[in-house]
Amino acid sequence: MTGGLKSWLMAVIAACVLCAVAERLMQPGPVKKAGSVTCGLVLIWAVLTPLVHPDLASGQAWLEEYLDSVEQRETELRDQVNEGTKVLIEQEYAAYIVDKAAEWGISCTAWVKCRAGEEGLYLPEETVVTGALSGEERGRLTQMIREDLDVSEERQTYCTEEGAP
Repeated sequence: MTGGLKSWLMAVIAACVLCAVAERLMQPGPVKKAGSVTCGLVLIWAVLTPLVHPDLASGQAWLEEYLDSVEQRETELRDQVNEGTKVLIEQEYAAYIVDKAAEWGISCTAWVKCRAGEEGLYLPEETVVTGALSGEERGRLTQMIREDLDVSEERQTYCTEEGAP
């Protein structure tokens, strides 16, 4: 498309230069008036030629290339937003675990890994809870995570402060 625009612009510039030289060389009188009209028509022809004979094939190719690049950029941006959303949701689930534990007087940190569900929602898939937990506290957290977040016991990991990942 830019090649067509460049050639059109070069044709307009060439017509302008040709008309300027012709105007300069013509003797005053009726010949100069007829030459001026002719130069005006040449300039109009040079400017309007793309409208009379448009290069639809190159225009269509340019438009398709542009739309493909827009679609690719849209996909990249959607992926970035989805990844950012996933991170925020994982942090919210981890905060939920920590807050629930704090309500019970348990001090811990949590990490949650999510996966995209069928409807595009991010669901917790795996948890890691770190802290000095008694057996009862661990059991209580395990049950809460299983019931509230639907994470099976096999996908729940518990670490002490020293053994944190």
